[in-house]
Amino acid sequence: MLLRLGLETQQHHAVADADRIAVMEASSPADYRAQLARILGFEAPVESALAHLLEAALLRERTKAHWLRRDLMALGLEAQAVECIPRYPARITSIAQALGWLFVIERHTLMSGLIRRQLEHRFDQLLCGATSYLAACGDTPGARFRSLCEALDEHGSQHATHPTLIVAAACEAFRAQRQWYAPVQERETRVASVLTVAVSGS
Repeated sequence: MLLRLGLETQQHHAVADADRIAVMEASSPADYRAQLARILGFEAPVESALAHLLEAALLRERTKAHWLRRDLMALGLEAQAVECIPRYPARITSIAQALGWLFVIERHTLMSGLIRRQLEHRFDQLLCGATSYLAACGDTPGARFRSLCEALDEHGSQHATHPTLIVAAACEAFRAQRQWYAPVQERETRVASVLTVAVSGS
């Protein structure tokens, strides 16, 4: 499953990686906060949708929206402001679709350690410890990612889910993710507005 997903979604990897590496290029803690807000806006509704379709054991160590909320509040947002951040309208309705989307969301963990180290080196104490999301995968992201792919394979077999459907769902998730992280002015303005109001009112 790992080999097939890797090969058949390869055309999406470079863009997805560039979108995530952009976090490492944050120009200030405020810029980092805005990028975390964008990530929360995509990943939180996806995680909620997955929770309705996949077993808790598969998701237990792979849900990270709560770490994003913690980091955003460490960077100055009130809990109410965090919940006002614009969300992606996730529509995930089958187990095959859920498995493909989980692969895409979890793939980001492969770069989390590098991004965290760069941000900590650049901003040090200014981050206020707001790297919980990036540290969630621990020190062995590769092994964790391989274990996920093994779990996807096993889970798909148990539910008679054809691998082709999982691959198609992963490609769908990559496309949706690209659309969300693309520099669309309207969404950027909405996110910035929420953050500005929240920080100025705190």
